[in-house]
Amino acid sequence: MKELNISDIRIDGGTQIRKELDQDKVSDYAEKMNDGTEFPPITVFFDGSSYWLASGFHRLFAEKQRGSIVIKTNVIDGTIDDAILFALGDNKHGLNMTAEDYRRSINIMLEHPTWSKWSNAQIAKHVGTSAMTVGRVKKEKADPQPAKKTYVDKHGNESTMDTSKIGKKKPKDKPKKDPTNAPSITSSTYNPEEEKLQELMDTITNLADENTVLRDKIAIGQWDASEIEKIDAEETIKNLREQIRILEIDNQALRESRDMFQNRNAELIKSVNSLKKKLNKGE
Repeated sequence: MKELNISDIRIDGGTQIRKELDQDKVSDYAEKMNDGTEFPPITVFFDGSSYWLASGFHRLFAEKQRGSIVIKTNVIDGTIDDAILFALGDNKHGLNMTAEDYRRSINIMLEHPTWSKWSNAQIAKHVGTSAMTVGRVKKEKADPQPAKKTYVDKHGNESTMDTSKIGKKKPKDKPKKDPTNAPSITSSTYNPEEEKLQELMDTITNLADENTVLRDKIAIGQWDASEIEKIDAEETIKNLREQIRILEIDNQALRESRDMFQNRNAELIKSVNSLKKKLNKGE
């Protein structure tokens, strides 16, 4: 951690994911800072020449509001893209994101040459929303609302006409396939129903995770503690839940290994008993 001059920190690189800052929150932070509350350091990425702010916009502007010249900072070596990606994932906690903020986050990822190749579930997990929401935004980008034109007919009535298909050729009907020559279905055949089912399963998982996070936020919000204590508690709970998740995965693997060895042991016992019977008959 180091102190940087606020004037050296750049905020013009598209790393601010939210549409706008909550000015009430900025003032609230500034007041708490004046009262002596210690806030976590902001996070910036240093590309060799510029410091790009990735996390802590409200804290930075609160320090500006109170006339501070320097601010405590975590500095990470990386590019502006690294800073944006960090910012996209950092907004899952702290001040709640709006629906428009989430949509902006998804669009940023979908318009990036690398992140756009991520699956819906990967984008959703990083941004902190559901895979179904990512799918909706992606579909809207691929199929925008049709163009419409308003006109007045000869009777003076105003009507609206869809002009999106004007000048476009009507797609030819595909020839019907002979069912006797239909190719066999293999594991590599694209199955939209399976993809939709997987999408729904991912969404349910993400919604369950979001529900857990929201319960934690409500519990922390009702706790009579300082802002910094609440921030620390939220981070601690988040880390503990991640540890529990990893332990549950390890535990499941151990149970599967145990079941496998038990099955093998049962088979060996059967084999031994069978051999004993054969030996007894031989005697």
